[in-house]
Amino acid sequence: MIRSRSRLGTALRTPLTLFLVVSLLLVSGIFIATNAIATRAAERAALQQAESVTQSLAGSVMPGNLREGLLNGRPGAVDKFFRRIRPFSTGDIDSFDVLTTEGRLAFDSSDAGAALDDHVYSLSSAQEQVLQSGGTVAEFADPGSSRSDDRPGSEEGLVKISTRVYATRDSKSRDTGLNRGQSVTSPALFVAYWDLDDVEQRREDIFGAFRWITLGPLVLLVLLSTVLLAVLTNQVRRGGRERERLLETAIDASDAERRRIARDLHDGVVQDLAGSAFALSGAARDPATTPATAEVLSSVSASMRDSLKQMRSLLAEIHPPDLHGQGLQSALDDLIAPAAAAGIHASTSVDGVTDASDAEVALVWRVAQEAVRNAIRHSGASTLAVTVRGDAEGLLLEVVDDGVGFDTTAPSPPDRFGLRGLRSLVRDVGGELDVTSALGEGTSVRMAVRR
Repeated sequence: MIRSRSRLGTALRTPLTLFLVVSLLLVSGIFIATNAIATRAAERAALQQAESVTQSLAGSVMPGNLREGLLNGRPGAVDKFFRRIRPFSTGDIDSFDVLTTEGRLAFDSSDAGAALDDHVYSLSSAQEQVLQSGGTVAEFADPGSSRSDDRPGSEEGLVKISTRVYATRDSKSRDTGLNRGQSVTSPALFVAYWDLDDVEQRREDIFGAFRWITLGPLVLLVLLSTVLLAVLTNQVRRGGRERERLLETAIDASDAERRRIARDLHDGVVQDLAGSAFALSGAARDPATTPATAEVLSSVSASMRDSLKQMRSLLAEIHPPDLHGQGLQSALDDLIAPAAAAGIHASTSVDGVTDASDAEVALVWRVAQEAVRNAIRHSGASTLAVTVRGDAEGLLLEVVDDGVGFDTTAPSPPDRFGLRGLRSLVRDVGGELDVTSALGEGTSVRMAVRR
């Protein structure tokens, strides 16, 4: 066989390799997508946790401690507010500010007790929305906008979380009708600054647990599938080797039977025909034979010689000649010899087959034999060309006629089963056999065998 065993093994290993590559790409894609989704979810969870802590701190520290005087810039209000909130822990918050609705800094925990200027900072749209509707908003601090440009560590990045708080009126007069520290006045903005590294760490803590939950089952599935595919591939490979062995046995048996039939015909019928033709020819030349009888004997002798030629062509079809001994070119010339009797101008061309193996040459002969036989019997062609080309990559056979052609989509007649049967044989050795035809456009049989 034409390197069939090695090629079959290669072909059977290909699905496993393809599966591993596709699985790797699929797992990588799923992991990247899952990582991106989980990262965003974990980041959002970390920010929500920071928002919750900020809101809890604002809700526990600001009521009763944040007074109107601080928002109005009353002298001593900053120091007084700092003393009130000192007992409260700010936890993981890097620092916090208290801003008025106009954006003026009323308190800066990073520089508590220091005198504050009257600079008005621009509030983001999200912060203005919080002042109007309440809630909490988290933003990445951007140096140069709002309050973040003066924050420590802004160059590395901070996360600022803003929530609305209310100041109580610091009333000393009785005409207000309000108790001290109980009257709610204008809202203020509580802005807590979180170090981005802390948020990233929280995100990593949240995401780390999900990374292996998502990736682990995928990797396990691929490993189990790979083992299963490897087992199945090995079984298919063994089945392929067994099929190849049976095919070789069948081919060997077929060749042996063909050789026996060819030998019996050559040693029996062919020799008898040759002897009879020789005897009749001799009798026709005998002076004692009348002219009329000699003419009949000569005619019968010629007819027997024609039958002998046909018989020898049949022997060549039954069993191929010694292709390497006589040459593929000579064998193909003998193959197309019957075409002349059918009125077909046939030609052959062979090049680059000196390095081809016996099995490769035999396969070329078999396909050419079937294609030429079909062309002579069914094509009604006027020309027939058989071309064989060989190179380092393999062999190429083309049998082309200009006959009536046929519909390749229609079921093949029973007497044209030969090429269909050979297609499987060619495929098993790693080759391709294509038949191209159309009504009125002739037929082309092309076989390529790769090395």
